[in-house]
Amino acid sequence: MKKIYAIFKSQKLGIIIGFTVTGLLIIGSLIMNYQPRQYAGLSGEDISFFFTNKKPLHLWFYILFLACILYGINTFLCTLDSIIKKTKRGIKKIPLYGASVVHIGFVITLVAHLIGGLYSTTEPPVSVADEWTNIGGVEMKVTDLKTSSYPNGMPKKIEAFVSVRKDGIEYSDTLGYNNPVLLEHGISAILMRDYGWIASSVILKVDDRICNLKIDEVCNVNTGKIRVDDLYMPPQYRYPVVKLISTAENQETQQTLLPIGETSGKNIHGAQVVFADINSVPGVLVSVKKNPSIPLTFVTVFFFSIGMLLVILRVIGRMVNN
Repeated sequence: MKKIYAIFKSQKLGIIIGFTVTGLLIIGSLIMNYQPRQYAGLSGEDISFFFTNKKPLHLWFYILFLACILYGINTFLCTLDSIIKKTKRGIKKIPLYGASVVHIGFVITLVAHLIGGLYSTTEPPVSVADEWTNIGGVEMKVTDLKTSSYPNGMPKKIEAFVSVRKDGIEYSDTLGYNNPVLLEHGISAILMRDYGWIASSVILKVDDRICNLKIDEVCNVNTGKIRVDDLYMPPQYRYPVVKLISTAENQETQQTLLPIGETSGKNIHGAQVVFADINSVPGVLVSVKKNPSIPLTFVTVFFFSIGMLLVILRVIGRMVNN
């Protein structure tokens, strides 16, 4: 048992594993670069991809996975051994334990990456506009959208102003490509995938009247009614087309596809109906990412901060004594 312990806490083993991890990362990067189709669906730190898509081509990762586990065990045992030796020698100066505290933070980082890689999830994208939309356990709507571009037309800064509501409490926030909306202390994050203007309603001219209708809303036409059933946008059609369901007084229904424009108007229930315009509102395409390892990152930051502070105090102490 002592021999096994001695092997796993060996600094030489740590150096060997460190070089092995570096080599495997290089090999993996080359394989992913030359075989990109084999890694379609892999995103972020999600390593569950490799376990749900088991292939011989992923052998480099499986070895890397084991190497990282050994690396964590080796670092933990080396740190533990160092603390035990210092304690036995009666060392009571806290700054001398700074490096060990940093190593503990490193081990926690490895554990956090493991948990995040195996259990983090990303939900399918959802469109959010000016109406409350359920997403990630909260409701959200977009109140404004501000964009700026570089001279070549590339987007410079995208900022969506949103309202978030949960358990009856409503608050304002901002959303951008590098500025997610954080929930549950960062465990859940609403990420922006795309932005733009989303069709909110259609404007129909019914003879001399104007009807501003959303999907499933109804407008009276003489003795009948018309309901907006759907809206088709390019590339489905060459130009916007609204699908109307008209209901006569005898409850007989009829479907009408009405292209946008004055010249495309049609007679429905004795009235000339024209698809005049589309009302657009700012909207975003978002997805919710959940990472259960986030609380551990706060613990990691704490240990790294304390450890580095102790190391700095130790260096300052040496300089003063010399």
